[in-house]
Amino acid sequence: MSTPNTYHGSCHCGTIQYQIRLTFPPTPDPNAESIRIYKCNCSPCRKMGFFHVRPISPAADFIVTAPATIAELGDYRVNDKKIGWYFCKTCGVRPFAVAGAWEQVDLDVAEWAGKEGDGKTQKVWRTKPADVQATVEGKQVTKNMHYVSVNAVTLEPREGEGDNGVDLREWHDKGWIFYVESRTGSGGSKVRFGEPHHGGMY
Repeated sequence: MSTPNTYHGSCHCGTIQYQIRLTFPPTPDPNAESIRIYKCNCSPCRKMGFFHVRPISPAADFIVTAPATIAELGDYRVNDKKIGWYFCKTCGVRPFAVAGAWEQVDLDVAEWAGKEGDGKTQKVWRTKPADVQATVEGKQVTKNMHYVSVNAVTLEPREGEGDNGVDLREWHDKGWIFYVESRTGSGGSKVRFGEPHHGGMY
């Protein structure tokens, strides 16, 4: 497997700052250990224009470096209120969605990002699994849930040669984006490459 690269992301005004480690290219095999790049046609994703990119390990590959507390973020809950679609209360941009629990840790961010660390740590937020109540075949069950998806349009763009930002055109041109059918409720999400499902977006 390739070595992951670290990418920076933020809301428009910079109040929210995060970093994510992504290993390219993704693989279309749903059972493979891979990042996921997709667009979903469910009502929240469609109306928010959310462009999903998910790391291989939610706990290890995603950190929030600002603001100082998660309580400073707006948190809109859907999907039986299990997933928080976090947004900036100043500029309104929605950088990521999380299902699970938050924990604050001291981290050498440079070392985490694959650079030479200097031993200095800072407080960052990362996620971990959490138990949630769910209804399965009419019964209440406890499920362990952990989900992190960043909105790809909030990643810093590549500005020039050697820049470590992202070029979203590349993801399209290489056929890395898949589309999820979540509107029909037909017992599980259907995925495909090439074109969106009904009501979805390119």
